Amino acid sequence: MREDVCAPGGILREIGATAAEFERGLRLAVGTALSMPRPGLLRVDDPGTVLEVTLTEMPDRRIGLFRIPVLHAQLRFLTGNRVARQALLARIDLAMQRGGG
Repeated sequence: MREDVCAPGGILREIGATAAEFERGLRLAVGTALSMPRPGLLRVDDPGTVLEVTLTEMPDRRIGLFRIPVLHAQLRFLTGNRVARQALLARIDLAMQRGGG
């Protein structure tokens, strides 16, 4: 199911990463368009599109001896048409992909 980039409440994602890892991946996607107005809030000022991401660190998920960080990311587009929003989100998703087999 495709996420609705125009949903008034935004998009909530649960991510297996720390806030620092998420910020690093986001910076790979958008470069200098990224700013942090305050801790836990990231802002992307991309040409024609503005995205705010609120990060909330959740308790780690434990599987046996493994600990996986859990992060809730609330993505809320402030400006931009549907096509521009989808394009930005696709760039972000591509930059945050991890290898695997």
